[in-house]
Amino acid sequence: MRSVQIAAWLVTALVLAGATPGERGTPEEARALLDRAVALVESEGAEKALAIFNDKKGPFVDRDLYVFCMGPEFKITAHVDPGMRGLDVATLKDPDGKQFGREMIEIALRGGGSIEYRWVNPVSKEVEPKISFLKPAGNQYCGVGAYK
Repeated sequence: MRSVQIAAWLVTALVLAGATPGERGTPEEARALLDRAVALVESEGAEKALAIFNDKKGPFVDRDLYVFCMGPEFKITAHVDPGMRGLDVATLKDPDGKQFGREMIEIALRGGGSIEYRWVNPVSKEVEPKISFLKPAGNQYCGVGAYK
């Protein structure tokens, strides 16, 4: 069963990879990617899933969409930018000074939800408005955001 699920995720990633350069991920696609990420953590375990999420060329990075996770101590365990891994989520602020990291922790502890803030888009390299969706996944809290 696990190999079938992994194969399905890889096929989805290959289909998504065919998107025209410059296209943006939508909030709906962000939610779908998050659902696939949560399913992977729950079926394969956090260690294996986090390694896959941290692979910039892997099936959980699609245009400007990527999975990020924080562990039970609220340190970043998965992010497309390796420099973000290990950071205390509570310290995160956007360029306007919004302490969105603390809000993310509150949302995670409530069982999930969404948050809006500004962040650097990995494709455009510009600071842009973003909405991120968060859900618990095993012993992790994972999210995916779409730039507006």
